[in-house]
Amino acid sequence: MKFCILASGSKGNSLFIESAYGRFLIDVGLSARQIEERLQSVGVEAAGIDAIILTHAHSDHVRGVGVLAYRHRIPVMAHPDTLDSITPLLKPGQAVLPWQQPFQVKDLAFTPFPLSHDCQPTFGFVIRENSRALVLCTDLGVVTESVREQVRQADMLILESNHDPDMLMNGPYPWELKERIAGRAGHLSNHNAGELLQEVLHPRLQRVILGHLSEENNTPNLALVTVLDYLGSSRQEMVEVIEQKTVSAMYML
Repeated sequence: MKFCILASGSKGNSLFIESAYGRFLIDVGLSARQIEERLQSVGVEAAGIDAIILTHAHSDHVRGVGVLAYRHRIPVMAHPDTLDSITPLLKPGQAVLPWQQPFQVKDLAFTPFPLSHDCQPTFGFVIRENSRALVLCTDLGVVTESVREQVRQADMLILESNHDPDMLMNGPYPWELKERIAGRAGHLSNHNAGELLQEVLHPRLQRVILGHLSEENNTPNLALVTVLDYLGSSRQEMVEVIEQKTVSAMYML
């Protein structure tokens, strides 16, 4: 399996995954044109995508799904409630495939796990190819025991590190929005991410990619330094940060 983060943050999210037998997108939170361009930047044509899998229905995860799926005849896979929510984005007759339990697409096994977020349902994923697992865990306000259990399976982990609490509380957002972001159905802070990693760190975990950073209430360096305060400087080589405007490297797992 190899993967590339096309976008991560409050302005749009998308993850490209390629296995031995298929190519997939998790979320399409940018316009179809932007996703096509970012795929081309890593040598991939959107027409070759086998399925789009959605985590939830917030616009920063589904903004371009209707156009991209229609243009390239890509089936859209999501929880039935998510499919209901995005109906206005889809053209009549577009292929949609609902799921509720762990499911298989080509040679990848997807295990969804519920996240506490103010768009229900919202899911993270454990994505397995043979014995190796990539875990995607963003858009959650609180870490539950279920989340810890799933994250412990990761050989590589994409984890939310959305905001610095002081920057959030001292920033320009209205109080209601600050409460939403910091609440149990909002987003993980840098400290939350560090605490979780400290609890679940295991020898098999090769790499942690911190994502879904707020451009207003965080900085890449602050996220990295805060998380490493929990893990220790010896872990510096295994932790990195992805920014909103950047397409990541292609990771091999």
